[in-house]
Amino acid sequence: MRNEKNAAVIQGLYAAVNERNFDYLTTISDEKSEWFDIPFNTTMSGSTSATASWQKRFSIFEEVIFEVQNLMAYDNLVIVQGVERATFKGMLAFIDEDIITEGFPVEIGFCDVYYLEDGIIVKANSNFDVVAFKEQICAVDV
Repeated sequence: MRNEKNAAVIQGLYAAVNERNFDYLTTISDEKSEWFDIPFNTTMSGSTSATASWQKRFSIFEEVIFEVQNLMAYDNLVIVQGVERATFKGMLAFIDEDIITEGFPVEIGFCDVYYLEDGIIVKANSNFDVVAFKEQICAVDV
């Protein structure tokens, strides 16, 4: 069954992220929260896990904007698909190489999965298209 309350919580999350409203992010996390950033292979836990995850993303893309294209909320599960748009500047360490780039605009698909209890994120799995990102910042095939 569709869960409008959880849909609203996650819609609020993306609005807050686009506005850099970290106060909202702390209201939807608690000490049980866990956030897994798949591309970075890192897991953050606790009441600051959502904020820490998004701040990590902003360290790569300072002015990133997230466009939600599809949001499905059923029972305690919310799945979000969308596009993040930004300009990447600086160095990024990939598994086998360091990439230095100067201001390439990127448009990357993402898919995030959230598990909520009473409007609080219990677990989040966040992913974006790493190959598309690398192709866009390198301007070469991978």
